[in-house]
Amino acid sequence: MNNLIYLNKDPILMELNSSVDKNSAKKMLAFKFFNGDEGLLEEYLSDNTYETVNNSYNTDLIEPKSQLEFSF
Repeated sequence: MNNLIYLNKDPILMELNSSVDKNSAKKMLAFKFFNGDEGLLEEYLSDNTYETVNNSYNTDLIEPKSQLEFSF
């Protein structure tokens, strides 16, 4: 029985991996599956060997240029 293949079909991990904003996804998952307890979610993630990487969508954004105005 050592030839078992484990598929990663865990809905919590799948949803967290597919999210862009990890912090808000964790809050949403804690609310959805753990009655809002983020500590239980962190314990669940550590038990399932999920490495927490804070890759929130905070890239350096380009400053917008002034709007072009036309005179009629």
